[in-house]
Amino acid sequence: MIAAGIAAMAAAAHAQTTTRGPVGSFELGLEGMAWWFQASPEPVPLVTNIIVGTPATQIYLGGQDLSVGVTAGGKIAGSYVLSDHTALEGNFLFVPDRSTTRSISSTGQIGSVDLIVPYLDANTNQENGTQISFAPIYSGSATEKYTVGMLGAEVNAALAFSHSGTWTVEGLGGVRYWRLHETLSFATSSPFIAPFPPGTWNTLDQFATADNFYGLQGGLRAVYDGGKFFGTGVVKVALGAMVQSVDISGSLVTDEFSADGSLQKFLGGYFALPSNIGNYSRAAFSVMPEVDIRIGYRVTPTLSILVGYSFLYASDVVRPGNQIDRTVNTTQSTAYTENPTPTPEGPARPAFSFHDSGFWAQGASFGLAYRF
Repeated sequence: MIAAGIAAMAAAAHAQTTTRGPVGSFELGLEGMAWWFQASPEPVPLVTNIIVGTPATQIYLGGQDLSVGVTAGGKIAGSYVLSDHTALEGNFLFVPDRSTTRSISSTGQIGSVDLIVPYLDANTNQENGTQISFAPIYSGSATEKYTVGMLGAEVNAALAFSHSGTWTVEGLGGVRYWRLHETLSFATSSPFIAPFPPGTWNTLDQFATADNFYGLQGGLRAVYDGGKFFGTGVVKVALGAMVQSVDISGSLVTDEFSADGSLQKFLGGYFALPSNIGNYSRAAFSVMPEVDIRIGYRVTPTLSILVGYSFLYASDVVRPGNQIDRTVNTTQSTAYTENPTPTPEGPARPAFSFHDSGFWAQGASFGLAYRF
């Protein structure tokens, strides 16, 4: 992933006449990057106007992919020239968390649209729904928030094994670490409207995923050195273990059941309930190919500017929206039953099982490389 063009800035091979510096030299590169991530799938409808399946159903939240748009990041790359034909290189890339939110609300006044959380009833196998606004008794609002961040590091040895004129071909081999973490939260609020005291009825469902890749990689790099201008093209493939982690949590905060009006917290929201709340992890075999292109210009013999493009794919990642089970046994939930001590009856749903998929990211970069 983040490898995104490791040596482009750092050790672009220079078997005596290419972009690599003299034996014993060190090169450091700094890049600013703009990344585009594959949108996060969210197939489950979260808020509708009526029960799912009827002709006039409108989905207000959920039921569509979520994207944070362009995400800024940075990379540090370095290389050390061991000989005329070999170099040791490494890089670290960091893309800080970026979020997007979508919200819907209803005043609860007469004539307003009632908002519903739709689900498939585990006990009847029929579509059903629970209201988060209900005119003219209580208003309601709901917000979904998606957050994503990425980082990674790699260390490679580069060996120049073919040189012809201005072109050099190198082989790459090394180790790679990569991490993708995402969170999808779904929050609702349903306060009473006048003449009733407003009260508090707030739910929160949260599905957080983390994918940590550990693997070995190999690849090829073509290096062009035209004097002031130079360029590199890299193709790499990493094979290893993707350690998948899913953390599910849910809660209801309300003052409805306390004699003094104090807030109480109950386990479970609407899709994160006692039957699936918890932390789950496993390891899966994963493949991570990457393509990277860099073009550079030497401002001085030691300072270069670089622009580039990277494309990364990772198999077998867990994404938060795919972990939601919309089949619900409402008897276990205070949020559904309005009973502070619910008695579960029937199947333990929602249930958890791993659902993985592929993930891609592409990025454009601009940076500087300095040779010591």
